[in-house]
Amino acid sequence: MSDLIGYILTLDALFTWGMASLVYKFSLRKIESKPGVLFRLIFVSCSTFIFALIFGTFSFLPLLSSQNLVSYIIACLISGLSVTIGDLLYFASLKKIDASRAFPLTQLSLIFVYPFAFILFGEELKLSILLGGVLILLSAFILSTKDKDKKNITENGSEKISQPSEKMVIGVLLAIGSAFLWGLSIVAFNQARVISSDVFVTNFIRIFFGAIVFMIFGIFQKGYYASFYKENRKIIKYFIYIGIAGSLSLGLADTLFYKAVEINGLVLTSTFTANTPMVQQILSILILKEKFRKRFIFAVGLIIIGNYIILFL
Repeated sequence: MSDLIGYILTLDALFTWGMASLVYKFSLRKIESKPGVLFRLIFVSCSTFIFALIFGTFSFLPLLSSQNLVSYIIACLISGLSVTIGDLLYFASLKKIDASRAFPLTQLSLIFVYPFAFILFGEELKLSILLGGVLILLSAFILSTKDKDKKNITENGSEKISQPSEKMVIGVLLAIGSAFLWGLSIVAFNQARVISSDVFVTNFIRIFFGAIVFMIFGIFQKGYYASFYKENRKIIKYFIYIGIAGSLSLGLADTLFYKAVEINGLVLTSTFTANTPMVQQILSILILKEKFRKRFIFAVGLIIIGNYIILFL
C-alpha cells in the first residue's frame, strides 16, 4: 500500500512539473528570464514557508547535533543554489528552443542521480531499474532531437543542407547544464531530508537560501529588477503566472517527490519522474500548439516498455 502511495505522489509531481514548464514557456515570451526567476523564488519562498508551517515542524532544528546541523545547512545551501542556477539556465534555454525539446533534455539529471544514490545512500541499483531508466532516457533523447534539416537550393541549383543555428546549440547546452545542476540539487536535498526527516521545512530552507543569494547577486544587476518598473505593469501578470506555477512545481510537487523518495527510494522515484517529458510533450502539443513529431509515437513506446520493465521484472 505504501509503495502505491509513493507512485501516486510521483505521478502528481511529474504532471505538475510538465504543466509548469508550459506556463514558464508561455510567460517567457513576454518577460525576461532573470527577473522571472527572481520573482518565482520570492513567490515560492512565501508558499513553501506556509506549507512548512501547516505540514512540517521546525522543532527538529534545535535537536540536531552541531555536526548534523552544519551538514544539514550545507546540503540545503547546495540544493538551493544548484536548483536556482539550474532554473535560470532552463529559463534561458526556453527563450531559445521549444519546451518540447528543452524539457526532455533536463531529464538527463537521472544520469547524475544514479551514482550518487548508490555511493552516498547505498541504494540498490537493480538491473530492471537501470534498463528501464535507459529506455526512458532514450525516449527523452528522441523527443529532444533536432528536426530533419531542410534542403535549400543555392543560386547555382545545388542543394545546401542548413546547419544547426547557434541559438539551437546554445539552447541545448543550457538545458543540459540545467540537468546537471538539478541532479546535484536532488542529491543534496535528499541528504538534508535524511538528516531532518521533514521535507516541507527542508524545501522552504533550501528555497529561502537560493532566494537570498539570488537577490544579493541580482541587486547589482539591472536586468534582474528592471521589468518591475512602473511602465512595465502591463506584464506583471506573467510574473504572477510564473510565481503560481513555481509554487505548485518547485514548492509543492518537489515536496511530494521527496515524500515519494521516503517511501520508494531515490533511484526508483527519480527513474519514474523521467516520464515527465511524455506528459509535457502531450501538453505542449495540445496547449502551446507546438509541432507534433512522428518520433513522439516511438518515444512513447519506449517509455511504456521502460515502465513495464521497472514495475514487473
